[in-house]
Amino acid sequence: MSKNILITGATRGIGRAITEKLLAEGCTVYGVYKASAEQAGKLSAKYDDRITLLQADLAKPEQIDQLVEKLSDVKLDGIVNNAGIVYLTKWEEFNFNEWDETLAVNLTAPLKLIHKLRDNLKDGGSIVNIASVDGYCAAFDTVAYAASKAALMNVTKSLAAILGPRGIRVNAVAPGWVETEMTAGTMPDESKELTPLRRNATPQDVAGVVNFLLSNQSNFVSGETITVDGGLTVVDFTLYKESQRES
Repeated sequence: MSKNILITGATRGIGRAITEKLLAEGCTVYGVYKASAEQAGKLSAKYDDRITLLQADLAKPEQIDQLVEKLSDVKLDGIVNNAGIVYLTKWEEFNFNEWDETLAVNLTAPLKLIHKLRDNLKDGGSIVNIASVDGYCAAFDTVAYAASKAALMNVTKSLAAILGPRGIRVNAVAPGWVETEMTAGTMPDESKELTPLRRNATPQDVAGVVNFLLSNQSNFVSGETITVDGGLTVVDFTLYKESQRES
């Protein structure tokens, strides 16, 4: 039987890779997008009735309510909260409007969707929240983003505990540097050097882990955050540079 999966941020970057991976696995996808109408049109043309695309700005509570209403008759096997935004802002120029919007999209919207769609989600279903390795460490120009992802990982644990009695598993994926439209122009040259696998992730690398967490192969995995960073976060920068010194 085909699974019905809701994916936010479904038309670009990691979200598009997840969408196409799940469609390839035979799922029916309900994809949410904010403004990428051209990409949405291409997905609709390619996959026809196997995908339903819904426009919504997840920073706006009324549009979340409208989205939930459109999904009122849909029984879901899974939810992937992938939509996210990031602002690069120096501390001296810190902007609390950006802070509010970032937390609204990256943290509040996933929680609202899960809560409002709790009766749509089938017992035994699976939820995957897309976090980030930024949630593990200090931020400089992305304080709001890092805070939102750290909080999302904690919310993932709480929801795993709350929804577990229904057989619903809740997990998160924390990617490292992924080559997408979102990271174009911001990815440091050192990211590959410091990653043991000597490359950045592709969106498909993340999609494969999401597919695993939605599948029966992860039936007893819940409340976890799986890091998908090629080993980046296990490397201490100072020790690495020490090892590069000439003896």
